[in-house]
Amino acid sequence: MKLLCSYLIDDGVYNIYLLITILLPCLIYQGVMKIKAKSNMKKMQAKYYVGVYAFLVYLWAVFKVTGIGLLADIIRPGIRGGVNLRPFADLGIGFWLNIVMFLPLGIVTPCIWKKCESVRYTVRLGFAVSLLIECSQIFNGRATDIDDLIANTSGACLGYVIWFITRKIAGKNCGEKCKMAGNYSVTMAERKWEPAIYVALAFLGTFFLYNPYAI
Repeated sequence: MKLLCSYLIDDGVYNIYLLITILLPCLIYQGVMKIKAKSNMKKMQAKYYVGVYAFLVYLWAVFKVTGIGLLADIIRPGIRGGVNLRPFADLGIGFWLNIVMFLPLGIVTPCIWKKCESVRYTVRLGFAVSLLIECSQIFNGRATDIDDLIANTSGACLGYVIWFITRKIAGKNCGEKCKMAGNYSVTMAERKWEPAIYVALAFLGTFFLYNPYAI
C-alpha cells in the first residue's frame, strides 16, 4: 500500500511538472497578447482562456502518453530509438489507439477556433503535431514510426469528420455562441495560426524545460 501511494505521489509530481512546462511559455505568450489587447483598447473574453487551456490539457495528455523526446534525452547517454519508414508494417492495437488518441484534436480545433474550420487546416495540424512527436522520439529510445504518423493524422481527419457531421445534424449555428474567433488583439491571419502557435510553444516548453531525470 505504501509502495502504491509512493508511486501515485511520484507520478502526480511528474504530471504537474510536465503540465507546468507546457503552460509556462503559453502563459508568456498570452501575457504579451493581453498587453497588446489593452494597448488596442480591446478585451479578451473568458471563453478564450477556457478553450485554450482545454486544448493545452489535451496536448499534455498526448505528450504524456507518447513520451516525446527531450533535450535531457539528447545530452543523456542512452540508446537511440529506431526508425520505421515502411507504411502499414504493423496494424496492431497500437495503430488503432493512435487514431483514437488524435480524434479529439480534429474535434476540438474547429470547435474552439472559428478561423480553423477547414479540413485541410485540421489535417495539417494533426500531421504537424504527430511529426514533432515522432521526430523527437529518435532521442529517447522510442521508435519513430511512419505508421504512427499515418494513424495520428487519420485520427485528426476522422475527428474533423465527426465534428462536421455533428454540426450538420445539430445545425450550423449550434454552439456558435461558445466558439471563439481567437485572440481579439491579433490579426485575422494570426488567429488562424494560433492553434499551431500553442502547439509549438507547448512542445518547445516540454522539450527544453522538462527533465524527469533531474528529480
